[in-house]
Amino acid sequence: MIIDYHSHIKWDRDTNQYDTAALLQDMEENQIDKRVVSALAGFSAREQNNAVAELVKANPERIIGSAVINPKERGCVEEMERIAASGYFKTIELDSMEHCYYPETMPVLDTIIEIAAANHMPVNVFTGWGCRTMPAQWAYYAKRHPDMTMVLLHMGTTDFGYGCVELVPQYENLMVETSCMYEFPILRKAFSQIPKERFLFGSHYPDKLTVCSVHTFDLLKLPEELKECMFCKNAERLLSCFSKAGGGTAG
Repeated sequence: MIIDYHSHIKWDRDTNQYDTAALLQDMEENQIDKRVVSALAGFSAREQNNAVAELVKANPERIIGSAVINPKERGCVEEMERIAASGYFKTIELDSMEHCYYPETMPVLDTIIEIAAANHMPVNVFTGWGCRTMPAQWAYYAKRHPDMTMVLLHMGTTDFGYGCVELVPQYENLMVETSCMYEFPILRKAFSQIPKERFLFGSHYPDKLTVCSVHTFDLLKLPEELKECMFCKNAERLLSCFSKAGGGTAG
């Protein structure tokens, strides 16, 4: 079984439509059993999250909702409360590059993370590519909120990959997601220093090819137990993703 912990859904600006068919077809073609999906593109976080809620409602056994929260929006706390109560989302996503902010200078993030932790929702954060996306900036919140699980998306990539490997073992509530990390020296160091229970496989569909993300690890000859943890068991445990999506409304 493969659980893809990190993907997005294609958006057409002209029609304001999301391509759910392409996302589901990609899952079929690449034997992805379940996929965590967020809508990073769109006119507002509320509309984007509503699109994901509809996708979850239509595919509750295969799609796991992740809500995008932009801490620069006026109603970000209200949106966080709304999605937590809706029953259609199991994680949230914070992207300091997409929304252009320095994580450590956004005090409202404490409130957002508190709501996430109270609702047992992992907090996924963008790392890599620039001074707003350093893993250490997000570890600031991991230390302040030890009851929250934070997932460092992309493992810091090539900008901060080595630093990410050094950082994660210092915090019990940090995990890493693998998409966009193709540097074998960093991966080898990560698999030797980070416990196998901290890895989550992600594809970053549609920005990256799912087939490439899946086969990135073939040449590393990883132990089967580690691969099982990374591709399935860790996400299964973190999300309890075999339970059906809850009720509620995302409107």
